Formats: sequence, structure tokens, C-alpha cells
Amino acid sequence: MHSLPNITTEADSLLDLLIAQCVDLEALLRLSRAEASAVEVRDFEEVIRITDERSTLGERLEVYHRQIAEMRHRLGEAAESVMHSPTVTRITELVNGIVAQDSVTRPLLMEVRQQIDLERKQLNQVQRGLTAYLNEGRMPAVACDQLA
Repeated sequence: MHSLPNITTEADSLLDLLIAQCVDLEALLRLSRAEASAVEVRDFEEVIRITDERSTLGERLEVYHRQIAEMRHRLGEAAESVMHSPTVTRITELVNGIVAQDSVTRPLLMEVRQQIDLERKQLNQVQRGLTAYLNEGRMPAVACDQLA
């Protein structure tokens, strides 16, 4: 099967991947918090920028996940000691933090969306009323028969 130095090297590589994943998850948690702040102040340009950064990190995290799964499969039981390291515990904490932050941000976004939709409807109604008022003066006068 694998020689001991090869297993050690692959286990070190697995740990390196886990550390890189942890660093990106920390960045993702910071972005998640920044996104919530941007939503609260309705800075949608910032929300879009953050979403773009989160997407890039998400793609990289997917690659890490596949690489880690492949290494765990190759290493078998030898990977278990690495998978019980403090780094993996930190990864779990970060993922839970991101999920918790997103569960707070999502309702905020939905509320802001509803408020903007209501404001848009009200604006459309005001605009229709204003347009009708302005068009009233342009209507042709109706000739009235004074003998009637």
C-alpha cells in the first residue's frame, strides 16, 4: 500500500488544504458579516461586491472540498488523525458561524426587498395620479349645447 513517508507527506498536504480552507472560511465569515451591515444601511452596491467576493471564495472552497475528499479517500484511516485536529474544529465553528450569520441576513434582505417593492408600488401610484392630473388640462373641451 503506502509507505510511511508517503502517508506522512499526504497527511501534511491534507492538513495544508484544511488550513487553506480555514483561512478562506474566515474570510467568508467576515464577508458574511459585512454583507449584513451593508444590507442594514441599504448599500446595495456593497452587497453586490460582497456577493461577488463570496462567490469567488465559494468556488475555491468547492475545489478544496473535492481535494480533501480525494485525499481522505486515498489515506483511509491515516487521515482520521488529521480530521480530528483543531483546524477541523475551527472549520466547523466557521461554517456554523457563516450559516448563522446568513440566517440573520436573509430575513433582512427579504424585509428590505418587501419595503422597496412597496415603495415602488406607491411611487407608481403617485406617478399615475400625477400623469392623470397633468393630462387633465390637455383634454379637449367638450362643447355644451346651451339650449339643452
